[in-house]
Amino acid sequence: MAAPVRDREALQRLSFLFQAAHWVFPHSPALARFYCSTQRGAARRLVLRLAPSVKRAVCRRCCSLLLPGAGGSLRLRGGGQPRTVLRCRSCGRSRRYLCQQEPRPLGEATPMGPAPEDSPA
Repeated sequence: MAAPVRDREALQRLSFLFQAAHWVFPHSPALARFYCSTQRGAARRLVLRLAPSVKRAVCRRCCSLLLPGAGGSLRLRGGGQPRTVLRCRSCGRSRRYLCQQEPRPLGEATPMGPAPEDSPA
């Protein structure tokens, strides 16, 4: 059995603020930024960790949402290791993340198509 979640109400409030910021963002980016900064302040005050997906969706400098096309731009860069670059359109801050290559299970089709099998000719 899983351990009980500590501060369930606080986590629900943080989740609500993040969802409200997403909902309000197309109409009022300033209000969405306020919701994100409130969420961040509450998480710090209560010493709670935010999920990595939430941290990646909010700019660290100006607390605006980094939705590709609206609040941020998303680019894929190559080089040695492929990485994703998120750039905030409000303040210009960039964040770089390594692209994770997902391991494929054995027997799964390759990107080029299924493996050739012995066929009667």
